[in-house]
This record gives sequence, C-alpha cells and structure tokens, in this order.
Amino acid sequence: MTKQDYLNELKNELTKNAVADAEDILMEYEQHFQFKLADGFSEEEIATKLGAPAQIAAQYVGIPGEKKAKGGKKFFLVLWLTIIGLFEVMLYGAFLFFIAGLFAASLVPAALGVELIAGLNYLNILPPMPYGGAIVFGITLLALSVILVVFAICCFAYLRQMIRASLRWRKNLLRAENLPLLPMSPQFKPKTRRVLRTLLLWAVLVFAIGFVAGYAILSIYTHSFGFWHALGWFGYPASIH
Repeated sequence: MTKQDYLNELKNELTKNAVADAEDILMEYEQHFQFKLADGFSEEEIATKLGAPAQIAAQYVGIPGEKKAKGGKKFFLVLWLTIIGLFEVMLYGAFLFFIAGLFAASLVPAALGVELIAGLNYLNILPPMPYGGAIVFGITLLALSVILVVFAICCFAYLRQMIRASLRWRKNLLRAENLPLLPMSPQFKPKTRRVLRTLLLWAVLVFAIGFVAGYAILSIYTHSFGFWHALGWFGYPASIH
C-alpha cells in the first residue's frame, strides 16, 4: 500500500467512525511516513509497520460515558494544569530569551567578518593585521555566525515542538481524547533537516580551517606564534611595521 492509499483509507475510516480531530491524526501519520522515508524505508514497509487503518481509527473511537469528566474532577484537573502551565510559561520565556540572544549574538561575528573582508574598521574596534589574515579571519567569523544561526533555529524548533507536545497532552487530558502524543524533540522535514545539517557541517569545517589558516598566516607574518603581542592587540607595542 502506498502512502497516499494508506492516508486515504485512514481518512475514510476516521470519518466513518466520526473521530474528532481527524485532520490532526492524519497529519501525524503523514509525518510518520516522511520521517521513515528519510530513514530509507519504502512506503509499503512503513504502511505495514503502522498497522491497518481500520484498527488505528478504532483506537480513537471514544465511549460516550467516559468522554466527560465529572465537574469536581475536571476542576482540580484544570487547576493542576494551570499551576504546571505557569512553570512552563516561565521556562519557555527563558528559553525564548536565550534563542533571541543567540540570534543577536550571530550578528556580531557577521558584522566583524564583513568589516575585515571589506577592509573597514568602524568605531576602531578591530585589531591591526595584514589584509591576508583579515580576509581569512573574516570568513572564519562569518562561518561562526552561520553556526550560531543554525543553533538558534534548532533551539526555536525545539521550543515550538515542546509547546505543541504540551498542548496535545493537555488536549488529551481535558477532552479525554486519545490523540497520539507528540515527541519533545523537533521534527524537521527531511529537506529542511538536510539543509540545516549541510550548513552546519560546512560552517564548522570552514571555521576550523579558517582559524588554523589565519593563525598560520599571522604567525608567519610576525615570525611569532604569539602574533597578537607582535601586532600590539592587547596594548603591547607592535614590533612589525
């Protein structure tokens, strides 16, 4: 059975059984196919592993007498979830602040890298160095900026997934539903995951090579492994003219 045949049959079974949130369920199983396809499984293998659509739909058919919680129990459940939610909001807020800091921090090496490559020095904050070393270190700083941006994107995806997983868990508790729980880790689409991984690997490689190459260039230029002293970066008088 192909992916589309499987999802169509599952949709028909969910509709036939009047299952609530059928669209959410379909979306979850479509993501199962996407992730397993990215891992190298065929559509037929994935369909077999997931099980028959009729059996899956039957799991979401609720019993009317059990759907509604008693008023007292529901009150304490809402109170308990509200208390937990307050702690979650503080955690998510701190995490979001950290992510914003990562994005802001990525702008610093990007700006410095552009200045080094362009031969500029606004506010006179860049240390003196030969142009060859400046280009190499400029590229290295740009690679560092890409690393920080990719890390920030992954952290934001993690935060978004945690919120979605928490909301799904609450929905199941409050409505006595049986929607599949969401994983806490971010679920990127295969193409997005490949792009981010490729960007990160290349950025780390360029950063490592650039750092070593820049160190070597400035060491050769100053005839000293402590080139920062020879160039007077930290207040020492420059010995290279």
